Amino acid sequence: MPETFTSFFLRCGRERFDAILFDIDGTLSSGVCPLPGARELLLLLEAEHFPYILLTNDSCNSHEEKAAILRGGNIPVTAERIYSCGDVLKYWKKESRYNGELLFQCGKLGNPSYAVQADINVTTDPARLPECKGVIFGEGAYNWQPALEGVFNYFLANPQAPLIVVNPDSYWPSCTHSGMGIGSGAQARFICAVLKDAGIIVEPLYIGKPYPPIYQGIMAELEELLGKKILPERIAMVGDSLASDIKGANANKLCSCLVLSGITTPELAAQASEERRPEMIFSGV
Repeated sequence: MPETFTSFFLRCGRERFDAILFDIDGTLSSGVCPLPGARELLLLLEAEHFPYILLTNDSCNSHEEKAAILRGGNIPVTAERIYSCGDVLKYWKKESRYNGELLFQCGKLGNPSYAVQADINVTTDPARLPECKGVIFGEGAYNWQPALEGVFNYFLANPQAPLIVVNPDSYWPSCTHSGMGIGSGAQARFICAVLKDAGIIVEPLYIGKPYPPIYQGIMAELEELLGKKILPERIAMVGDSLASDIKGANANKLCSCLVLSGITTPELAAQASEERRPEMIFSGV
């Protein structure tokens, strides 16, 4: 059985890394329950003032909401330690030269909303889709059928409009039941597949892990936090998903550290393609 990340950190991680990025669901927690060692590791890092950030594809919960959920599970985290794919919307706004147009939002984007915090004008009312200039996929519990059918018909008429997918994940351990939840990435890809059957090709813009926008954003945040330039290989990305955490870390030159406490089994890790092959494997945090 591989050692824990905490054991590795105590042995040589202080010298190996300048900062640590942790995935949350499947790495530090499973639903609302902390995973073994998570609380102790975060308390250790706090005591040593070692830089770390929780990098999450959860755009359904604001920083404050996510931190409260984790504290409710006895994981000692403040909102300032959270960086979400939802935060990347402000970079999309800048790069896209957004001018205040109305966008349709599927699902939720936290409270306060990441879209509102980025000063993006959104509606969740499918009846207003004809007014919209694009679609943002949020996540969480919402009335799927009218929203997804509305989005499908919208892109039939507006195939060049932007489709922004904040959280690319297909699934993750659910916060509301003991199984897996279906992610907004899967919902968006479903819409694209149906559109393809109708002869319409729509390419989503993904901004969460493993895609570059979230890593560009977090690198800027870390350099501001530490007051210096950081080499990507001096940052550990600790997560449980080969498709999200490990692929993203490898593509962006971070040190990819897989934990076997979430959705990836040892068998899946052994079969991973080169782009999804972790640099290090741990039993858990």
